[in-house]
Amino acid sequence: MRLNIHKSITTAVLAIGLLASGFTASAASISMSPSSQIVADNASFYVDILATDLPSGTAGGALDISWAASDMTLDSVYLATPDPSDNGNGAFPGNWDPVSSFFTGIDSTGPGSISGLYVGSWDGVSGNQAIARLNFTLGTGVSNSMINMDAAAIGGTWSSYDIGDFTNTYAGATINPVPVPAALWLFGSGLVGLAGVARRRG
Repeated sequence: MRLNIHKSITTAVLAIGLLASGFTASAASISMSPSSQIVADNASFYVDILATDLPSGTAGGALDISWAASDMTLDSVYLATPDPSDNGNGAFPGNWDPVSSFFTGIDSTGPGSISGLYVGSWDGVSGNQAIARLNFTLGTGVSNSMINMDAAAIGGTWSSYDIGDFTNTYAGATINPVPVPAALWLFGSGLVGLAGVARRRG
């Protein structure tokens, strides 16, 4: 009886250990910061792509990014490489390291999309890493809009020298138009009311 109990406990501990290791392997996330922002018509804004809790020895991966081309225009992309001459270096939050990259680049860009924004590390990275900064200009009369991000269809597997392939979670960003002040709405409705009164008197 004791032997059976011991085996059960050992099995349970092993199962918990495997679950914990699996959770650690899939805990990495890639997100856009800020995740939500208010932008005026025709104004410039940016989002940073940041990787969180990368496992040790991460060798890299690739991303596909998309947005409504009618809502916003991509102006430029700064890749977070450790090269001091790179325009994007130093543009990211102070607690984020530029991804130590052996190769970093973009397969292609087009209206409303970046296909295959990839990063790869010669030595391996871990923890929190800045990947890129995307600079946009918002259009006119845009309602709430999204910038979406996912693993690239080609070469999108992220891998680590220590644990092999692992799964990221991906989070995009929401772009909201500048809200019209309530006072302006009241002013507008007042003008409409006055126009109606004038018509009746006429």
